[in-house]
Amino acid sequence: MSRMVMVFFLFIGIVCLDFACTKKSSEESNSELLSTLLTQGSPVQSACQRFILTEANCVAVADVSASVCPGLISKLKGQIQPRELSTDSVAVLYFDCFSQINLAYNLAKACNQSSFASNSDYRRVQRTGTSSAETSWQEAMNQCGSLENSVPPVDSGLRETDTVLGSDPFQ
Repeated sequence: MSRMVMVFFLFIGIVCLDFACTKKSSEESNSELLSTLLTQGSPVQSACQRFILTEANCVAVADVSASVCPGLISKLKGQIQPRELSTDSVAVLYFDCFSQINLAYNLAKACNQSSFASNSDYRRVQRTGTSSAETSWQEAMNQCGSLENSVPPVDSGLRETDTVLGSDPFQ
């Protein structure tokens, strides 16, 4: 039950951040959000869409989640080890963990929809930047993925899965 409450509040937070960071004249952005909310499918597809929305808060021209999520889901599941535990439910936990660290990064950067040109620019800066926001994000990414001998956050549910990522699936 607590995981469901956490996902609910994460979702509400993403929606609130989107509206707070959206320019009033940006009908296209609101249409993408509404479309995403109305077309959510499987739990892993929904988790991927939430992840893309966290990036969209800081991106001028955001990826369309319906187009990119199948590839992102495949990449993420391809990095989950051991391979036999690479399930949709485990992928949901990873996407939710990444969404949470993106929200923290967005707040630390005080970004808006003109901060990055694209989702790939957003990700590149997260991984190569040296500001405190980027170094905090890099540490949190390692924790979510159990990279570099890091341990996932207690509230992520990832510790119980006995999985790790082979590498960053979004590079």
